[in-house]
Amino acid sequence: MSHTLHRRGTKRSLAGDWIVVAMSAKDYNRRGSAPRLRRFLEIALIHGPVNYGDMRTGNGLTTDHRVIMRRIREDSLLNVVFVSKESLFGFLAALKEADLGLSIVVSGLMDEACRCARREGFVPHTLAFSLGVWGRKEKLAEKGVLDITTMCGHGLVAPGLVRLMAGKVADGGMSAEEAASELAKPCVCGAFNPVRAAALLRKGLRDHAAGLRPDPSRGGGGSFPIRSKRAAGVRS
Repeated sequence: MSHTLHRRGTKRSLAGDWIVVAMSAKDYNRRGSAPRLRRFLEIALIHGPVNYGDMRTGNGLTTDHRVIMRRIREDSLLNVVFVSKESLFGFLAALKEADLGLSIVVSGLMDEACRCARREGFVPHTLAFSLGVWGRKEKLAEKGVLDITTMCGHGLVAPGLVRLMAGKVADGGMSAEEAASELAKPCVCGAFNPVRAAALLRKGLRDHAAGLRPDPSRGGGGSFPIRSKRAAGVRS
């Protein structure tokens, strides 16, 4: 699966962003796989993911986990998101013990992901790298915005929503965590990392306060624009 492949950011930021995807394979092991997919999610929930979901049902921030569990089907695609390597290691060790016979994909920093796989006795058969964005990159959102929106590989988190949430945090109407939770909701399959999003929002506000502004070339460096009433000198 490639929808978790294009996440952007610094190595330090991405070090707290681990996504594990599980699915069955059509005409290979799909028949009767729903109970094994449920077991995958049951094991994941023990290890404290910050988000999870089934793209057919919803994510853990919008849908009760019991509903997600009940609606898992043979063709479901499940995502779980962790922020620490320790949680990831523990989860993969439990998956190896369970031997569910599912296709498992780990997305994260490549060297760390491979080290984790070797540690738990897995042999990765495929490595996928993103070659970045090609074409009219001037139409991309600002880098700080892209760091957040690319955590939803299906493009359901709009750049305008990121700017709006950043403005609300700047105005004191929301905490960074509350804004990140709102940003995570449109990402139906649960691949969005709200903990990382909150950290990126706080960084964006710090950069803005320090006078850093978005690179006009788009997709470049700098922070993201803050739609703040306070920043504009308007009383709320």
